[in-house]
Amino acid sequence: MEQIIEIYNDISENTFLMASFLVVILLLTWFVGKVIFLRVARRLLPLFTNLSDDELIDGIARKIASIVAVTLVLYINQMLPSLSDEVNITFKTICWALIIINVAALVNDGLDVFIIRQSKKILHRNNSIKGYIEIAKIIVWIISFILIIALMTEQSPIIIISSFGAIAAVLMFVFQHTLLSFVANILVSNGKVLKLYDWIELPSSNISGEVIDIALHTITVRNWDNTISRIPTKDFLTEKYTNWQPMFSSGGRRIKRSFYIDQSSISFATENLFNELKNTPPLRQSIESMLEARGEIGDVNEWMINNGVTNLQLFRKYILNWIKLRGDVRTDMYLVIRTMPPTPNGLPVEIYCFTRSTTWVDYEEVQSEIFEYVNASANYFKLRIYQHPAGSDLANLKYQ
Repeated sequence: MEQIIEIYNDISENTFLMASFLVVILLLTWFVGKVIFLRVARRLLPLFTNLSDDELIDGIARKIASIVAVTLVLYINQMLPSLSDEVNITFKTICWALIIINVAALVNDGLDVFIIRQSKKILHRNNSIKGYIEIAKIIVWIISFILIIALMTEQSPIIIISSFGAIAAVLMFVFQHTLLSFVANILVSNGKVLKLYDWIELPSSNISGEVIDIALHTITVRNWDNTISRIPTKDFLTEKYTNWQPMFSSGGRRIKRSFYIDQSSISFATENLFNELKNTPPLRQSIESMLEARGEIGDVNEWMINNGVTNLQLFRKYILNWIKLRGDVRTDMYLVIRTMPPTPNGLPVEIYCFTRSTTWVDYEEVQSEIFEYVNASANYFKLRIYQHPAGSDLANLKYQ
């Protein structure tokens, strides 16, 4: 026992040895505390927060261990005063600065845990609060910086804050992008114009994909080719972009595509064409209505000419009724088959309708089936689908 007291007296009389002794205690306490708190954190945090990020859990344990270690060394130094006043003040300042830094970092880790919990809730799954959390993190670090400055200068934090008024213009210049991004983040989030997992397109940047992260300064988009794009948040207030999410929530995805009819194949309908088509389900009702409207007129062909009934008109009615009978196209939304202004490539006939399924694969399948059917059935109406002359067309022309 006397030897221990003698060793302690030798250490306490030597400033360098005493400082080294405190550093050794600090490192030992930090290491032991890290091991203990890491085990506790890995058991308790997933239990109460559903947290599975090992790196974040390890960071929380390290910061708690650092706070405990520095606090213990600070307590030992107060119980056993042996350093000079100047060294003791410097040592305490460093210890308190380390405590403030680690507490601030621990609070920010707690905010990260809060983000993870919110993102797993179904109610908040599409609403990102990451921008607000990043502002809170900045505020935490600003408060920590003010407390450390106040600690080093031995001034009240209020005096430190009041002195910032003189450099407000400089701070505004330094943080101008942060302030702009913060305002943009509020407008984007509160305006519900953009949410997580929305499909957006920015033609100016050739970006088309799903929003996977909304942060303070940037919005991250995973493009459909699996590349990642990051766009400044403030650009969503100035740049033109398209959000496709309302289309998914509406329950209908638009088909707006034209096929081209060779105008030389358009003619008035004939009695023979009527007889061929009157038993087809999509046209039966329309033809019966026309026959009833004809009345006592005997010459069907003359009646067709006088009433302007063409093979293209019958074809449009046929396709319209056929689409209505499909079941995978919404009849409570716009459903139109219309002719457009003629072009050198033929007469465009546009199909405008909405599919019941909004998923890309189903939508493309319905659209393909409709236009495949159009191309296959046009010949029954004595119509030709226009296309530019190909090799086979030129070969046939050669033998004529």
